[in-house]
Amino acid sequence: MVKPSESGQDSSAYQQALDDFSITQLLSRISNYSDANFDSAWMHLTEQELESIAALLIQQLTANLKGNLIASYLNILRHPQEEIIFDLPTAELKALSTPTALPPNFPQQTTAPLFWCGDPIRWIPQLDESETNTGIIIGRFYAYAQHRAQWAWKYLIWLTDSSSLVVADTAWEQDIQPLVEENAA
Repeated sequence: MVKPSESGQDSSAYQQALDDFSITQLLSRISNYSDANFDSAWMHLTEQELESIAALLIQQLTANLKGNLIASYLNILRHPQEEIIFDLPTAELKALSTPTALPPNFPQQTTAPLFWCGDPIRWIPQLDESETNTGIIIGRFYAYAQHRAQWAWKYLIWLTDSSSLVVADTAWEQDIQPLVEENAA
């Protein structure tokens, strides 16, 4: 999500916009949601995951808008005195479309990757994490990042301190940074 300016001048307006458009309520609902298929407390969602889920839900709603749904909600807004809400259509969700072919201008107008094979990296720490995984780039590919609705570089990473079960992982470019070794000279 777009963050308010660092100076804090727009933070109250930013928070008001989040509240006005029910984004705050959506984030709260997701972070506290629990049913037979999903329990957010058990999943330990990071802030980035929470915001990505909210963005995907909003994209899903946007992609599935139908005239009868809009008309039904407009009717509710125009006739709030009616106590019974009836004939409200259920939303039939369809999968978000994901491009299956590279963009036509690939690779000429593609941003150069920030990392190359052999580069040591670490995941950018989240606010609630003190340490993150580290590894070495062993490959990369250009893929459609559904959570950002754009194409981006994704890296294959050989984990430095891995368990015996997981030795490699993938990460989007915006989620990793160069690993700077501290020299004790």
